[in-house]
Amino acid sequence: MKRLITFGDSWTAGHGVELDIQYKEVISPNPFIDKLRTSNGWPRHLATHYDIPFVNFGWCNKSNPEIIQDIKDNLTHLEKDDLIVVMLSFPYRGIGEPLHDISSITSLLNGFNYYIFNSFYPSLDGIDEKTIDEARKTIGYDDTRFIEPTKTFSSILQQWEKDNNISPWEYDFRYPATWQNMEYGDTHPNYTGYKIIANQIKEYIDDYNTNSSTE
Repeated sequence: MKRLITFGDSWTAGHGVELDIQYKEVISPNPFIDKLRTSNGWPRHLATHYDIPFVNFGWCNKSNPEIIQDIKDNLTHLEKDDLIVVMLSFPYRGIGEPLHDISSITSLLNGFNYYIFNSFYPSLDGIDEKTIDEARKTIGYDDTRFIEPTKTFSSILQQWEKDNNISPWEYDFRYPATWQNMEYGDTHPNYTGYKIIANQIKEYIDDYNTNSSTE
């Protein structure tokens, strides 16, 4: 692997590693906080696992179509031996349409070493298998590198909190089941939470490569 290149929304941008709650609802408060976030989210920890440099294109409130545009804008800079990770946003943010968006990502990154994950929302929730099969035929929908499409990292963090009785959430909040809607990304991980996500991504990627090599 040459470099880690990541695309996503606030869950990739590292929103939540800051300690001052005044920035909770602020997309880009100042250059210092912006750099604190993008330098300390899960991309930093995943790059450390593989001992490679990283470029983090995550940005708060990005929609999947905007993530696709980021990929298009930077496609000429990507190398075949880069590790590219796309963490999807809420699938209907902006003009998002999950099957078409995922198809666009896989088409753009065809031939690259890429992986797609859900962040806080299961992108295919409510889409039946018949519709997915039809998308495979009509628009070239390909979920080969969409890892665990029915799972989210928010659910992984929720379970980790239950098991360890420690908050993985911004500002050390406990699971906000009653005060915010987790499904729409209103709550973010903290520094610990992003480390947990990076560990899980590495496990998923390593498992994928191991299983692929034995097939």
